[in-house]
Amino acid sequence: METVHIHLDTRSCEVSPPDGEVVTYAHEDEYAKMLKDEAGTDLIFNVIASAANWALLAGYLVVPGTFSSLQASSQVEKTLHASEAGRRILHTIQNPPLLVIACLFLIIGLGALVWLLRFEKLRRNFSWLINKILVPLTLNATAGLLTTLISVYTSKGGDWSVMAITTIAVTGTTLLVSVTFLAVYKFYKLDPLARKDKGIGRCWYD
Repeated sequence: METVHIHLDTRSCEVSPPDGEVVTYAHEDEYAKMLKDEAGTDLIFNVIASAANWALLAGYLVVPGTFSSLQASSQVEKTLHASEAGRRILHTIQNPPLLVIACLFLIIGLGALVWLLRFEKLRRNFSWLINKILVPLTLNATAGLLTTLISVYTSKGGDWSVMAITTIAVTGTTLLVSVTFLAVYKFYKLDPLARKDKGIGRCWYD
């Protein structure tokens, strides 16, 4: 049985496989290859991406606790009460231990995402970036922003402390950046490849 090699081009639709012959493609569509690579991504990369996003979400949700509750029995707060500067810190950050935990979550999550982006095969797979990084990052930042607003207007009666303003600024900036990258990668990088793939499909079946 003879094998026929066919070069597919989206600008031409004059391809038809001969009857009874095996057809192989000399050109594999970039979008299809990207989806195949995403499905074949090492499990460890997907696990790290999910864990990193969960860590960021935990950080977003823990931060509001630093300005919504006062734990007077905390050893850290007792130490801070001993000085004027410490009392000023307590007035701004009402639960220093929670702030440390939140910062650790955020640093770990962000560090893991940055580490993943060191791999070129992940950076160049737009589908994987959107599904595993940008969409969860956008949703988590939105959750953090809403949690902060709810905490300010329920637990603090609308009193905007320095910590609350800082939290809103950080989560708002993260949300803006993630939405921007999500739009760019979805509508200007991935969608054109998908449309090109559909064009090849129409050439084959029409």
